[in-house]
Amino acid sequence: MAARTRSPSSRCLTWLGAALTAAAVLALLYELSAALQAGEWRIVPAGEIWFTLHTASLNLVQAIVQRYLHPFLWDPVIAGFLQWPLWASFGGPGIALLTIFGSRRAR
Repeated sequence: MAARTRSPSSRCLTWLGAALTAAAVLALLYELSAALQAGEWRIVPAGEIWFTLHTASLNLVQAIVQRYLHPFLWDPVIAGFLQWPLWASFGGPGIALLTIFGSRRAR
């Protein structure tokens, strides 16, 4: 039986799923290391990690969304999303993409 070739978009979405899943694992490891240092578990929101990594880009995205798209889109939609843990925000879509577009090998 000949092997089926996957479309370039399917491969791209598989890579995106793998990247999101890897970022989710890194975020979970960051949260675990912070919990070990503090001695207690605290969920670290995605917005806090973004603020820590690059404050200027977070402020720029907020200004662009509120000024050029719609203020409602920033608060409550994006601001609510930024309050979720980063590992959940990236892990769910990443696993979904890998499940849907992942490699389908012959059995």
